Amino acid sequence: MASSDPELLKLLVQELERHIVALDARPGDVASARYAVHSIKGSAGLAGERELAAAFERIDRRIREGDAVALNEAEALLRTAAQRLSTGQHAVASQWPVPPGDLAARRIDPLVRAEYASEMRDRLSRIDEALARAEEPLDAALTLYRHVHTMKGAASSVGDEPMSWFCHGLEDRLKGADTLPLAAAKLREVEHWRGVIAALIDDPEGALSMLRSPGRPSQAARAATPGLASARPPEPEPLPPGSVDESATIRVRAAHVDRLVERFDVIDRVREVIASPAERARETADVVRGLRASLVEALRLIGAPRPWGAPAAALVRVEGVARALGPVGDDLDAASARLQGAGHALRDGVADARRELSTMRQTVAGGIFARLTAAIESESRRSGRVVIVRTRGAEETIDRRVAEQLVEPCLQLVRNAVAHGIEPPEVRAALGKPGSGTISLAARRVGDRLILSIEDDGAGVDAPQVRARAVEAGLVDPAVAGTVDDDTLLSLLFLPGFSTRESSSLLAGRGIGLDIARSGIQGLGGGIRISSRAGQGFRARIDVPVETGLVTVLWVTAGGQEFAVRAASARRVRRNDDVDAALVPHLLACLGGAATGPARLALDLELEGDEPPRAATTVGVDSVGRTEELLVRPFGRLLSGLGPFAGAIVRGDGSLRLAIDAWAIAPRVRAMAGAR
Repeated sequence: MASSDPELLKLLVQELERHIVALDARPGDVASARYAVHSIKGSAGLAGERELAAAFERIDRRIREGDAVALNEAEALLRTAAQRLSTGQHAVASQWPVPPGDLAARRIDPLVRAEYASEMRDRLSRIDEALARAEEPLDAALTLYRHVHTMKGAASSVGDEPMSWFCHGLEDRLKGADTLPLAAAKLREVEHWRGVIAALIDDPEGALSMLRSPGRPSQAARAATPGLASARPPEPEPLPPGSVDESATIRVRAAHVDRLVERFDVIDRVREVIASPAERARETADVVRGLRASLVEALRLIGAPRPWGAPAAALVRVEGVARALGPVGDDLDAASARLQGAGHALRDGVADARRELSTMRQTVAGGIFARLTAAIESESRRSGRVVIVRTRGAEETIDRRVAEQLVEPCLQLVRNAVAHGIEPPEVRAALGKPGSGTISLAARRVGDRLILSIEDDGAGVDAPQVRARAVEAGLVDPAVAGTVDDDTLLSLLFLPGFSTRESSSLLAGRGIGLDIARSGIQGLGGGIRISSRAGQGFRARIDVPVETGLVTVLWVTAGGQEFAVRAASARRVRRNDDVDAALVPHLLACLGGAATGPARLALDLELEGDEPPRAATTVGVDSVGRTEELLVRPFGRLLSGLGPFAGAIVRGDGSLRLAIDAWAIAPRVRAMAGAR
């Protein structure tokens, strides 16, 4: 029997025997039994007998819940453990992955259940990513160990005993991966049990039943299917020949989907390479036809061969060239049409496949709402407030990666709503408000953007207090502070360290919440606007792309440079020749360049979902091209704030084009238009 310290084991045996004697002297004494369980639980952990410590932890919990049978089991376990340790065995016969007989799934606190499940699924996706790095087994094995250890701790903190027990055993098996063969073996073992982890998240009772049943390896493979209902699912009925089972599902790693999308991006660039020669072939065909027409016209002007005119041989040769140019032009035109047809078919196929793949990694806004609701309920209970959460638009879809990155900024906003907004019940009653506050979470899809709003009916923001704080901090000149409107003042709340609270608390008051929220949202290629009325509430409106990638854009040029604008934001294009032409700011000037004169065209930008609706924002451009559906790559955090850009587009020739963010460029356009 291996142990960390034989002396500690000897002391553990002695302690077990003392408690057995005490229980024999006072049979049925609940207090003595609980004391023995609590004492042995800690001593067993110190002595390296973690299975015994975990068993007493479960018995202790059952005793606290009033389970009378647990007392008898505690006494039996004390005697069995003392006997086994005295004979050189482990206190508990560990047969991982077969669960202990008393291990059962328990109800997790609803206030943390949604956030816990989301965190565990996120860890599972990271395990998938590590498993995909088979070419780096040592690093992947270490990463897997960290993720399994984190999952064990998270499960233990919320009382998910089956997950904690299973990850504990898997963690032990991952130790010692210090050579390539051992590391590769550890990766294979985690891949083998990966389905059990997924089943423990979705259906812990079914997973435990499966692990206790015979034929465990084959059952473990089936555990990868969500909603495991029993240890032995019925065999599906055979399908008729040639039919397709549309209900069948397979589990695909998110990393594989991402790589497939990247491959389609490469294919799309190849399509552009094909499309370019096709266009040139068509142009060449037009040139050839023009040359042939010129030769035919020259022959007509020369007329028939004459003894005193052009030599007959020369005329015959010119006529032959003219005849030959006709089929050449037709062939070039046909080749161009075939290439263009292939390019269009490839474009449509890639777009459809990419769109289908994108749906595989989409989730619904309800997942975000569930995590925010859990946080609101937890924080309101801690702060003594009563909050009702209302949701709308939970079925709206959004890219899973965008959703995961959106949770943290939104958590900052709802925590601010509880700490800064919702008043205590007695204060609300004195103000004539209902005792319970309301936080509304709403999602609405507009084009390829998701409009997410977080609104409370609390105290709102005290504009005079913001003015005073801004002047006191030296952020605004006193004269300016007295003239700016309330909405402009609210933008100061985004500044790092700026707060309306006198002192910091656990939830808020440090002046970092809104700053963190805005940084996270901007990193997603989105924006945030806030509005408030003192005593009536506070509202944050977030606008983010539904998915990171495919966007229909309109190409425009300004100052010889080509830019992309989301087609959904382009309401109208017109000639910039009316009496107010000089008042339309040039796009190049809005981007910090020097425009040489007024723009030839005026592009009206419509900010869809804007509340309240505003008149279109008009910006000047030199020309407008075609629309295309392309992959827009978002900037990293270091570049996201350098300009009003939504991201970059890689063209077929490897060159880059910038995509304009209509929401970000609109304030610049309005400011320049107002200054003229």
